[in-house]
Amino acid sequence: MRLLRKNPFGGISSPFLVIGAAGILAAVVVTMAAIDLGREKEYMTQLLLEKGAALIKAFEAGTRTGMRGGFGAEIRLQHLIEETANQPGIFYIAVTDANGRIVAHSDASRIGQDLFAAGVMAELAPDATEKWRLARDEGDGRSSFLVYRRFIPSAGGRGPHGPHGMGWHPPLSLPMPMPAPGQGQGQGQGQGFFCTDDCTAPGPPRDLRGVPLDIFVGLDVAPIEAARRADLQNTLATAGVLLVLGLGGVLALFWAQSYRAQRRALRHTTALASEVVAAMPAGLLLVAPDGRVAMANGAAENLAGLPPGGLSGRPAGEVLPAGALAETAGGEREMDIVLGGGEPVALGVSVSAVRTEEGVLVGSLVVLRDLREVRRLEAEVRRREKLAAVGNLAAGVAHEIRNPLSSIRGYAAYFGAKFEPGSEDRQAAEVMVREVDRLNRVISELIEFARPSDLRRRPVSLADLAAHAARLTRPDAAARGVDIDLAEAAGGPEIPADPDRLAQALLNLCLNAIQSMEAGGVMRLATGTAPDGRAFISVADTGSGIDPEERDRIFDPYYTTKPHGTGLGLPIAHKIVVAHGGEIRLARRPGGGTLATVYLPAATGITNLGDKDAGQDTRG
Repeated sequence: MRLLRKNPFGGISSPFLVIGAAGILAAVVVTMAAIDLGREKEYMTQLLLEKGAALIKAFEAGTRTGMRGGFGAEIRLQHLIEETANQPGIFYIAVTDANGRIVAHSDASRIGQDLFAAGVMAELAPDATEKWRLARDEGDGRSSFLVYRRFIPSAGGRGPHGPHGMGWHPPLSLPMPMPAPGQGQGQGQGQGFFCTDDCTAPGPPRDLRGVPLDIFVGLDVAPIEAARRADLQNTLATAGVLLVLGLGGVLALFWAQSYRAQRRALRHTTALASEVVAAMPAGLLLVAPDGRVAMANGAAENLAGLPPGGLSGRPAGEVLPAGALAETAGGEREMDIVLGGGEPVALGVSVSAVRTEEGVLVGSLVVLRDLREVRRLEAEVRRREKLAAVGNLAAGVAHEIRNPLSSIRGYAAYFGAKFEPGSEDRQAAEVMVREVDRLNRVISELIEFARPSDLRRRPVSLADLAAHAARLTRPDAAARGVDIDLAEAAGGPEIPADPDRLAQALLNLCLNAIQSMEAGGVMRLATGTAPDGRAFISVADTGSGIDPEERDRIFDPYYTTKPHGTGLGLPIAHKIVVAHGGEIRLARRPGGGTLATVYLPAATGITNLGDKDAGQDTRG
């Protein structure tokens, strides 16, 4: 016998529920991570855009200062770009005209080149607002975050350089008069400021006033990308932790539900198994690997004659013989086992090892089946077969012997009458007559035993039947000093029976009880209803009792322990009771003597079945 392992998801409808819940949780965590990463990207873009806008505004402020001829009047546009581009995180700063041609660049070698083609410039469409775009430098392939807008270096603030202050100039988009040669260089007009590098290279001086200019700032995205990757790693790590924790929580909930469901199912199964085991008619023992009884049902405790719980924890060797625990490969073996210190009991024993699915031995399951009733029924069958054979033989023998006996008795009486009374010959003839009469009684009993049990049923009171048997046997009881007690026979139930035949069976039991008390005693007759619903009438004596060796043969024909008995009284009583559908049980009384109990079917409303009982056993 193997114990099967339970499914860990046995308490829920399907393990796919766990997979589905895990998928939903993973989708939620991934969505949250994606939203967080999108928010982080937006934040980084805004940060770079603001940084580029700030640089553009700072650069414009520097140009205004240079144009006004105040602080930094000797600074040129190229110098300011180079100085501004030296800050960390700036790839380049470039100023271009509307066609994308570079007029100033942090890398002076690129002045005069095209930063972007005219088509790209049209697509970029710089205006007065900051715009951004991810770009890749064609020279070194670096990726940059490009912030750009229309370059507006005009004064617009307040103070000495404001609209009403000294050195004010109109915006670049407005045309400004060209000063005379040698006038106004660096004197607040800014002509020297808006030139190419030192106004000498890479071509003739170019006055940029009034020319639409655009400024481009290329920012290094590597630190931001590194921070973004770090944030991505942190976000993924956090999402992973949340996913694991969430999945663990979901699994914990499912397992908790499964655990509760399995505990509930286990309680129900345990209760059902306990009821089944307790109701089993066979004795059940579970012997642990240490050799002790781990569990026993009520039938096993009854067989051992112990109170409830009396077998649990006891060594199995105290209850069963050593050979009883050997595993039976198939079926069961019959053994006579002494349980509880009583008499040997015929038991059918079957033993099987109980193992888990992994093959671990849990114990041995011992099933004890009481075979006493089976053996009693087998003995009853053998006795009936024997009675049938003897009855058939007796009927033939009695028929052949009875007629010659009648002739012998007649001639013995005839010759006896020819002799004088008291003479020896007369006495010999009388002995012959008496012996023939005794032999005739034996033959009559044989005929009675062999003939079919013809029953005429009607309602019979067992109390009246007991009183009638007491009246008939009172002279024999008085001769032996036996008292008859009818106190427990009053008020007995009524049953459908043949009163004459049942009285004959009860009379044989009473005579047998009286004859067993040679030194006197008490014969008690009792009637009532047994726990199984059958009516009973019992005869108890205080005699020597029946030896266990004689109990199985007591109803055999011609078996007797009395010197002058025929051995047919109890077999005839047994045959009559069986014909009524009942049984006779003999038991030893605790205080000495024998208790004979006749169990009969209760009343079924049958008043008369006619001359013959159909279906009754006529063989005894």
